Amino acid sequence: MTAPTLNVEGLIEGAPFSFSAADLAALDPAAQIAEVGEVVPGRAGRGVLFRALFDGPGLKDNARWVELESEDGTFVASLPIEEVAGDGILWYAGVDEFLTVKDGGPFRLLIPGYRDACANLKYLGRICFMSQPGRDTRPTGQVAHAAHHEATDTPEGHDGHDCELDSQGGV
Repeated sequence: MTAPTLNVEGLIEGAPFSFSAADLAALDPAAQIAEVGEVVPGRAGRGVLFRALFDGPGLKDNARWVELESEDGTFVASLPIEEVAGDGILWYAGVDEFLTVKDGGPFRLLIPGYRDACANLKYLGRICFMSQPGRDTRPTGQVAHAAHHEATDTPEGHDGHDCELDSQGGV
């Protein structure tokens, strides 16, 4: 069985390339998060700061946006790089093993404290650095958001994003 990979493409030196969980674990030790739960309560395991993906090879001068896509392509978020680079974490390992599908793996993006929890992606499969905004399938507005959750919040139907509605229908 081949190890799952996270594909990286677009405006980054050397792209396209891919990372396995072991590759992420081998990135800059200063960018490693030994216990994700210390940064994101309720989570456990290891991660790496998102910026470690491009600190080494470097982004091209015109890279301003990042398109984040679930493995199956059903959920996509397009965000300004600076909004992900500061606090974003690629969660790649649970307590005893690499991140499982049950935990949203094999790769999951967490952005602690970000204004839109739907930007946290489960089942992350592709990252593309871009000069302008890309595709974005996140629901807009509370009504659309609530309808989206009603349609997808089953184990068979959930599409890969990681947000929860509060009792008033907000994120």
